[in-house]
Amino acid sequence: MSVKAKLVLAGLVGLTTLPTAAVEAQTPWVLIGRTAAHRIQHMREGQQGGPAYDFAAVILEAPAAKVFAVALDHARKNIAVEVTMVDQTGRRLRLADGSRTATLNVVPLSDDVSELYISGTAAPGEDATSSWVVQAVMRVCAEMKKTCELAR
Repeated sequence: MSVKAKLVLAGLVGLTTLPTAAVEAQTPWVLIGRTAAHRIQHMREGQQGGPAYDFAAVILEAPAAKVFAVALDHARKNIAVEVTMVDQTGRRLRLADGSRTATLNVVPLSDDVSELYISGTAAPGEDATSSWVVQAVMRVCAEMKKTCELAR
């Protein structure tokens, strides 16, 4: 085999293995995403005796547009809350329940994976499992037929 033929063959082998290498390089991110999916992350910020703020986030294996549509539909049907702002383009909505408010945002991570964020005011003494924003995330998960759980 000539040197030129060997170079052409080596080039073809390199071109056929590059797509495989790219897929293998993405595999850890897919595995990390699947490990984190449906686990609700919760954080509370505030001073004792003062106002408190709740934050919850979850990665869902569903398109962002679908997650937002389900959340918006659920919010509009819930007579206990008032939808005070809707931004379809930004996939953001704001809710009010008496003196409490919450903002929901859905961010696409890929075509079929999205992250749902909800931030809101917290009631005094509310723990993570009774949190208004965590319960809202749980309801969206249930509507999407996803089994979500609070991360520990």
